[in-house]
Amino acid sequence: MRERRAARWTILALLAAASASAGCGSRSVSLYEKVMGSPSYAKVTEAMTRSREVHDGLETRFILSATWLSPQWLNAFAEEYSNIYYLDAARRDRVISYWRGESAGHVRFFVALFVPDEKGNDLEKPGTLWSLRLVRSDEKDFRPVYIRKASMRPEEIARFFPYAGTWYRTYEVAFPMEAEKAPVPPKPGEPRFKLVLSGVDGRAALAWE
Repeated sequence: MRERRAARWTILALLAAASASAGCGSRSVSLYEKVMGSPSYAKVTEAMTRSREVHDGLETRFILSATWLSPQWLNAFAEEYSNIYYLDAARRDRVISYWRGESAGHVRFFVALFVPDEKGNDLEKPGTLWSLRLVRSDEKDFRPVYIRKASMRPEEIARFFPYAGTWYRTYEVAFPMEAEKAPVPPKPGEPRFKLVLSGVDGRAALAWE
């Protein structure tokens, strides 16, 4: 961790020196975004992400965070992923094609779950005690088409979903497309859908308009 911070501060120092030189402003900004991430991607991800902590008194039962992989998010992700300097073109194209392809036929979420007892963090297992549903605006709920462990490398998860810390487990979750297409559009201010996780430790609902 200290080494990573030191490396980042070194990069920032080099960028500051570069920007001080004539004609280097745009180049330094480009380099900064490749290393640290562009503000536009961070803004879109923040807008598409919801989080909820469930407590029993002072005890944390679980923490649920999720990013809706909306068309807007996918466009920002594709641009950001393409700009990362340390990834080769073959992997870049493969990853972007995978994420776009999966989202073309499903309503998808990147889900990060923290449970104090990691043995209970098993959303992807058939015998899990958790129930994950997507509830449409007309209150019809849908079961996941699949729940998978995140396909990204740990360093990629840390880059693209920084809220998913070391003690979280991360998943890719897909629901049928009809889960976001209610017969009657929701009223202004009402959620388009809610991602609801329930289990023996409690219940959490994350809503998107």
